[in-house]
Amino acid sequence: MALQTRHTNILSEPLASNAEWVHESSAEVEIKLYHGHTGPISSCQLIENKNWLFTGSNDQTARVWDFNSGKQINSYKLNHDMAEIPAVRVNQEVTRIYSCSWDKTVRCIDVETGKEIWKGIHEHIVTSCQLSPDGRSLCSGTDLDSIITIWDTTSGLASTRIPHVHESTITSCQFNVSGDRIITTSMDKTTKFFDLVSHRSTMTLSGHESSVSRCAFNRFERLYATCSWDKNVLLYDATTGSFRREGPLVLPKVHEGSVAACYMSDDGQLLVTGGYDLRVVLWDLENMTHKIVLRGHSDWITDVCLTTDNKWIVSVSNDCDIRLWHIENCDNIKQVMDNTKTAKMAHCTRCGKQFSTNKMKRDDNDTSSSGALLCVFCRLEERQKLTNATTYSLSDYDQPAVTDHERSALNEPTSKK
Repeated sequence: MALQTRHTNILSEPLASNAEWVHESSAEVEIKLYHGHTGPISSCQLIENKNWLFTGSNDQTARVWDFNSGKQINSYKLNHDMAEIPAVRVNQEVTRIYSCSWDKTVRCIDVETGKEIWKGIHEHIVTSCQLSPDGRSLCSGTDLDSIITIWDTTSGLASTRIPHVHESTITSCQFNVSGDRIITTSMDKTTKFFDLVSHRSTMTLSGHESSVSRCAFNRFERLYATCSWDKNVLLYDATTGSFRREGPLVLPKVHEGSVAACYMSDDGQLLVTGGYDLRVVLWDLENMTHKIVLRGHSDWITDVCLTTDNKWIVSVSNDCDIRLWHIENCDNIKQVMDNTKTAKMAHCTRCGKQFSTNKMKRDDNDTSSSGALLCVFCRLEERQKLTNATTYSLSDYDQPAVTDHERSALNEPTSKK
């Protein structure tokens, strides 16, 4: 469910006393700034069915905000003895809050009473945590022992422990869309996939030259993006599996510092990244180029997210502020139009659809045996015929074939706002 805006003219929206518009009058991207936290903000999460924004901070609080006005709806004290808090999550029903900390604990708080329900203990610093799609499980990752623990969110008991997932500190962990795999990133420069059904690691993504910060993916799990301290953002297209032979696609280097966070739109056409260079970057993945670079934070950006209607970017930072960037009309900005023009377009010889050739490497894999120029889906079908395969595996177990619905959604060009 998308966020509901109350006014056609967003500038007429009444803001709370702790919120303000901070863009210049001539700015083409409107910016709202929400104040309230007194320490670095580590995570942000949208609760779109309630029009709320949820944040967690090293000031030992988690806070709920009205998305439109910036009014603070509630604040919850996190009992982590003033230790760093890398992540705070809330379930979609907004009944329980989960946090992890350098104090080696994972904690659950009841939203109604504000009291702690349970506490899980690790042997080492906890660096990340994330809820499963159904809210029944929480995964957490650690530094020295690189253990992933899965907690039952009702009882607080550890249901699964996965040791030695990486060779170094786990920087992030999350469930996939269906909740049957754990995706982790690490200081060992890799991203790994662990299957909770077969209880084994099924795939490793490599290509970065330094620690991998985060991994993002679309709702079909056919496109993955990773960001890193090496200032790069890499793409892995699981539809074709070409990264296995040719390596990942590398987005143009726009960040000048470590990239700390990334978030992909449901359709896989947009990506948002935030970094230690104080920049938020919006990417056009279809054309393999950046749309716009957003500046305004005064300290490291730690997390970003994007509304499901692709109209707003949310970013949080060590500067203690929350910024909301209105990007609905950004396609009309000259800079964005110029960046889009640099993308080379072609028409698929077989299906006739227009597609970007920026993703393609000009070799024999880009064409059929007859020399026709094919889009990604027709190339996939061509390879399937040649190899008598029914699908290209994302890992060493089969993934479902591309459906007509997915083909339509992913082939549809980005609409102009």
